[in-house]
Amino acid sequence: MMRFDPFREIEELTQRMDRAFGGMVSGQVSRLAPPVDVHEDEQGLELTLDLPGVDPADIQIEAENQTLTVQAKRTYTRNEGRTAHRVERAYGTFIRTFSVPAKYDLTKVEADFNHGALTIRVPRSEAAQKRNIQVRTGGQLTAPKTVDAEQGGGQTSAEPQQS
Repeated sequence: MMRFDPFREIEELTQRMDRAFGGMVSGQVSRLAPPVDVHEDEQGLELTLDLPGVDPADIQIEAENQTLTVQAKRTYTRNEGRTAHRVERAYGTFIRTFSVPAKYDLTKVEADFNHGALTIRVPRSEAAQKRNIQVRTGGQLTAPKTVDAEQGGGQTSAEPQQS
């Protein structure tokens, strides 16, 4: 015996309406958000979005004002003389928008599309890279200090310099 789920029925009805009216319901374009994994390491950010069945030509990536937007479209092909008994896969416009911290360089974004997965790499900006700074006292070099640019120079660690 199956348990009745009214929300599932409403979701299926909404999807049928979207398909019947070409993705238009209440005057708004149907938009879907694909799942994403976001990872960070010393090189920068890596975002991986699932976009199965999407043609790479239908993917658009925009980077502006610390915002990264990914938009893609998967169309539903309706064949004449063919009845669809169940259509559960998502069709329409997929869109995700990400706020990217200023420590990443949106002018150097790279994207790869492989086997239905879109991978976007956003490198750290050069200003946010960790670097060693030599400190002078009395005109002589002393222990180097490591300054982490992303923390505004607040964290330092001193190590004795070997001669």
